[in-house]
Amino acid sequence: MKHSRMTPKFFIEFHLLSCLNRLLPKLSHLQRRQFATILGCLMDQVFPYRKKVVMSNLAKAFPEKSSRWRKKISGKAYKYFARIYFDIFAGYRLSNARLDQMIHSENSEIIDRAISENRGVIIVLFHFGNWELIADWLARKGYSIAGVATPQYNSFTDKLVNDTRTRNGLRILPKGKRNTVRIFRYLKQNHLLYMVSDQHAGGQGTWVKFFNQWSSSFQGPIMFALRKKCPVILATCLFNEDGKYDLHFDRFSMKTPENLSDESKIRYLVQSYTNYFEEKIRQHPEQYYWFHRRWKKIPPAVLKELEQT
Repeated sequence: MKHSRMTPKFFIEFHLLSCLNRLLPKLSHLQRRQFATILGCLMDQVFPYRKKVVMSNLAKAFPEKSSRWRKKISGKAYKYFARIYFDIFAGYRLSNARLDQMIHSENSEIIDRAISENRGVIIVLFHFGNWELIADWLARKGYSIAGVATPQYNSFTDKLVNDTRTRNGLRILPKGKRNTVRIFRYLKQNHLLYMVSDQHAGGQGTWVKFFNQWSSSFQGPIMFALRKKCPVILATCLFNEDGKYDLHFDRFSMKTPENLSDESKIRYLVQSYTNYFEEKIRQHPEQYYWFHRRWKKIPPAVLKELEQT
């Protein structure tokens, strides 16, 4: 639920984002990268943001790696995500030509083939690389696309962020059971539905392994896909060696072993696309969002049941 009262914390957050929203589009690409590198170093070394969470997540994901290696990846992650957030704010205000210079699309024809099936398309992403700019790029290319998002607690920031996100044609559909019918209708019109699906889902999620850790994961993308029989695309937008982004799409197979229950079928498919993203993240660990609390305490009864399946 969003808060409407402007607390001091919300006030600072809102005005900081407002300033960045006005400032960053005025800077050159090089200036933004330099500014982001400085901020990333400060957040890593001087004013550590969720440093314990980052190091704990890296230790769970890469127990075989040395502490020195994890510190190195942590430092890179702070710099990368400062760059990513700066590019997000600036990217929405760039011209189409300048955005195309920033993003290289490798195989967007996969989206066109999926749309030609006339059943709607679900695009699944993780907080990996620049997940925000994918939707903006697709909207600018003329695709009808909506993102499913949880409203932020700070309603002032929520409005600012969503106004920025939707300035080039993207729609935002609030996450929640009360909006399920609205989402189904949107898919039925053969549109693209964009879902970032790697946050902790609590008791409403299905339990799968992510970096060998039991993780409660959102079922929404697979439930919608099974219900509407629509294609699913997995997407990434990663920094390349030139400091730009490579946008890549893969068609996700919805095939499952025979004789699975509906619940087991959902878990199997969520585990499958989780494995896909884990493999990508292992190749580029510095570009994953290690700052969120992905792994939380799991009830022993759930663990025991899942280990036996």
